[in-house]
Amino acid sequence: MIAINKSYESIFDRKNLDKDCEKIAQEISFIGDQIEKTLDADKHKQAVTMYLQLLKSMTNHFVEDEHYDYFDDLYSPEYEMQHIYDSIIRCEIGEEVKSLLDAGHQEIMESECYQDYGTPSYLRVL
Repeated sequence: MIAINKSYESIFDRKNLDKDCEKIAQEISFIGDQIEKTLDADKHKQAVTMYLQLLKSMTNHFVEDEHYDYFDDLYSPEYEMQHIYDSIIRCEIGEEVKSLLDAGHQEIMESECYQDYGTPSYLRVL
């Protein structure tokens, strides 16, 4: 369901792997600012789609690039994703967009990243 956004893939380039994946988190934060501006423009479906595409890339690369080897207690990209998610849920996004968000989260929760590593952990409380 969630299509990969090729422009987001560069965020997860191996050259950005560092302690706690801070460089990746910084790039996610930049996209998060764009998503918030999209929300402010009442383009909720577009904003949720952007968020889900970024989340899917993060979960794919967490496993493929072994991000779990780059942090102990703090996986910075996940905190940035949660910040974006929190911005989305503060908006009245409507039922159609809420359904899209729920379906996207379900897809992520069925992924290897979530099933085997519990990431993103904030989905457990939804």
